[in-house]
Amino acid sequence: MAVPDEAVPFDLSRFKRLMAEQGLDIAILSSRHNIRYASGGYYYHFHANSQRMAESQYISFAGIPAVAPGEAFYIRRPDEYMQMDYDQRPWFPEIYDSPRGTAPAAAALVQVLRRKGFEKATIGVEMPFLPADVYITLRKELPLAAFRDITGLMNELRAIKSSTELAIMRSAYDRNARAIRASFLACTEGISTKEIERMVAREMAMRDLSFLFALISTGPACIRAPSDRLTWKRGMACHIDAGAHDRDYIADICRMASMGPPSTLARELYEACIEVQQKVRRIIRSGVACGTVVAAGEQAALSSEFAPYARFVVHSIGLVPYEQPVMERDSLRPLEAGMVLSIETDFIHPVAGHIKIEDAVIVREAGCEGLGDFGRDFLEIEPGSVP
Repeated sequence: MAVPDEAVPFDLSRFKRLMAEQGLDIAILSSRHNIRYASGGYYYHFHANSQRMAESQYISFAGIPAVAPGEAFYIRRPDEYMQMDYDQRPWFPEIYDSPRGTAPAAAALVQVLRRKGFEKATIGVEMPFLPADVYITLRKELPLAAFRDITGLMNELRAIKSSTELAIMRSAYDRNARAIRASFLACTEGISTKEIERMVAREMAMRDLSFLFALISTGPACIRAPSDRLTWKRGMACHIDAGAHDRDYIADICRMASMGPPSTLARELYEACIEVQQKVRRIIRSGVACGTVVAAGEQAALSSEFAPYARFVVHSIGLVPYEQPVMERDSLRPLEAGMVLSIETDFIHPVAGHIKIEDAVIVREAGCEGLGDFGRDFLEIEPGSVP
């Protein structure tokens, strides 16, 4: 039984247009992030942190026809029924079970595609996220079908976030910012960057976030890989550039602190970061070309008295970092309301160290909305000794 259009959690008109532009008959999704996106938030909890199993891995498939998306199907492990019955059932009207592993799942996918008349179809698959044995099976068992990569199509489909997605990201960014601040406040003089990383992971877990990474730089070494050999000493600036996710929606920001009063130079570099960030944020709104944003940030960084040490990056973010829109200087593509951008300004100085601020914003019609803006000040930590 087909599902009505209003029950589908993504923009169907946009999906149909993108599929038609590429001449595709059906989209087969296999990546975790696109299963999560297309289903409206569902992913099998047992494999939420790891897909590997025995000599293969967990894989599920969502098949969404271009002409009749309401007739979509989902191929799962049988055990998933418990999550679907008692937590969240995805909207897909047809559910098929398959034994564990990529080969059985691929065989089940072939059977469903044949049953639905897609033996000679043009089928979109996620090439970078499709195991080799699955692709070999599809080519062998469906020799008259044509296979095309839809990674870019799905990136484009996800470019504009729904109100539900933005609510998840808004909350995740706020919790990330507070986890970073709490980690800073728990630090004492002489702590290693490896221990800071552990603190960040714990603080994120306490806020119901899934830890992804923490890049931590203290002093002039400018090494961001956490290490037991690198410590945060009195007078040093430190940045925590940390990423986490909530239901795979990523929150990634960078904040600054100093062990004791920061040097005048470190303070000036921090203020230069904030100045660049603010100049860029002031011009972001719907209709502004992506290239204009990139050029504004690069120009602001190069206009600083610390230009030789400057680096500016802006990119989109959501379920995937660097998804659409692609932020390049020559891009004329206009920003649209609901897109989310990450804005990064670094000054990598041989004396003061790696000074960095990273923010995220939602593009709005008349401006932008900051995400996780808590803790953008240059925090001063009272020095002490590690017990």
